[in-house]
Amino acid sequence: MRAGNRSLKSRLRNIRCLLMDVDGVLTDGKLHFTGNGDEFKSFDVQDGHGIAMAQRAGLRIGFVSGRPSQATTRRAADLGVAIVLQAATNKMELVEQVKTRHGYRDEELGFIGDELVDLPVLRRVGLAVAVRNAMPEVKRAAHYVTRRAGGDGAVREVIEMILKAQKSWDKVIAKYLVILTCAWLPVAAAAASNEMATGYIEKFEVPETDENGVLRWKLKGDRAQLRMDGTMDLQNARAEFYQSNKVAMVLSAPQCLLDRVKKRAATDGPVTLENPDMTVTGIGAVWDQATGSVILKSNVQVEVRSGGVALPSFGEKKP
Repeated sequence: MRAGNRSLKSRLRNIRCLLMDVDGVLTDGKLHFTGNGDEFKSFDVQDGHGIAMAQRAGLRIGFVSGRPSQATTRRAADLGVAIVLQAATNKMELVEQVKTRHGYRDEELGFIGDELVDLPVLRRVGLAVAVRNAMPEVKRAAHYVTRRAGGDGAVREVIEMILKAQKSWDKVIAKYLVILTCAWLPVAAAAASNEMATGYIEKFEVPETDENGVLRWKLKGDRAQLRMDGTMDLQNARAEFYQSNKVAMVLSAPQCLLDRVKKRAATDGPVTLENPDMTVTGIGAVWDQATGSVILKSNVQVEVRSGGVALPSFGEKKP
């Protein structure tokens, strides 16, 4: 591998756009043809999930291939990849066009390659990656060589490294799980019963981190049921608020309604707020996930234990 003045972690943190070759990187490099002469390729599912998560985190993804292929075009369309450059006789020239169009600096670009034709790009970008099955010369030019081979999760490996270095991995995982859950729930429910209009999932847990990757809260519960209006009915919900990676306050309610669009949860039933020094109970509450504030509606009662201090961010709603 190539030595450099900057650490691998610092290179990963700077990446805003990750470009990659297709044959030998997104695939195992083998070419398959039908009896009619049509070409088809085998892509890795884990790579696909990784690309989806990267784009959800704001990382731009691009395919740069020396060979034109309908399979590559289809794969890019399925994943929502907008930068698709094929039949590239000069990959460096195309990468320069991407830089100019989007205003990237060299250090903000990453490239994953396997063949000699990728060398000019690898020697220029801020993060040069060679897959495990790459040519020896390519490996020597790289800042990092993947543990996994092309077409077998190598792209996913690199994407995870970038997102973790940028402290966005936990947040992406939380959002990805929520999206997958909400997409799956109606399908699972319809399969279970034609009369069910909504679906549900049991024993859920969703964390939320800040922009630095620090855990803010975890939302747990026994059951989450998706309603027709897109909101979720949560049973035995429990929100744990964190400070310095420790639980500072717990909000619990037998039932509440979560609005994922407005980023708030509300209940008209009993609710309890608790920290090591104090317990607050009431009827009805609204939790704003964006600000972290909790507002109790009525019948607020406070029990302060010896040496107790005020709970952070709660108040009774005024009539």
